Amino acid sequence: MKKITLFTIAALSTLFSVAQDFEKFKISARVTPSIAWMEPRSKHITQEGNSLRFGFGISIDRMFTERYAFSTGLEVTRFGGNLSYLETGKKDSKEYVWRRTRNYDLGYVEVPLSIKVRTGEIGYMTYWFQFGGIAGVNIRAFADDEVDYIAIKGLSTTEQIEWQPTNEASFSTSDEPIKDDIQLFRLGLFAGAGVEYSLSGNTSLVLGVTLNNALTNVLKGDHLQLDDADEFIRDERQNPRSTRLNARASTLGLNVGIKF
Repeated sequence: MKKITLFTIAALSTLFSVAQDFEKFKISARVTPSIAWMEPRSKHITQEGNSLRFGFGISIDRMFTERYAFSTGLEVTRFGGNLSYLETGKKDSKEYVWRRTRNYDLGYVEVPLSIKVRTGEIGYMTYWFQFGGIAGVNIRAFADDEVDYIAIKGLSTTEQIEWQPTNEASFSTSDEPIKDDIQLFRLGLFAGAGVEYSLSGNTSLVLGVTLNNALTNVLKGDHLQLDDADEFIRDERQNPRSTRLNARASTLGLNVGIKF
């Protein structure tokens, strides 16, 4: 994590110094408080709620006309949200079916590529809109879990496996590392709109809203399939049937920054 932070600072410094050498380059630094959510892509996964997250970044606009720019930069984006699903697991040498409710805390270093359209200055205000794509690499993956037991695997003298209902007490974990459960790369669509308020010279206050909408699955691992009664589906030997976890992480953020 320390190496990633140093790399991010070095990359931002390089982008800053290069941009300062060209009049056609505009740079801005910002912080982004946001609402984050995980969108299930399977009917067997339940979305349980959103999370508040905080990110930051620097952007560079390469003006190729007075109104249009190619925009890129470097973002540190925090994602999150709550999902609930069934899975099999082991605890104290026993095998269970349980429901896991997980609050994700994910972080990515991302590079956006977009086209930005600006109006002329109206009073002290300039309005802008941008749209493009964004790609990221995971640098943080933690979760808070609440696990509720559903069934325990029993002994059987037949070829069929017995799953017996259980009312054992649930258990929870906090700040659990889940790097192995998260995809390394993430792709998304990036759209934003906002306003710049001229302070003096080339310096402006920037306010905007940005949607970072995922295109790819961010999860690894499996979960159990459910029937119409929300019971786990079994095969001919009574083993639970599983399928791949699939959910997309997105944010809607408020940008507050300075352009110079």
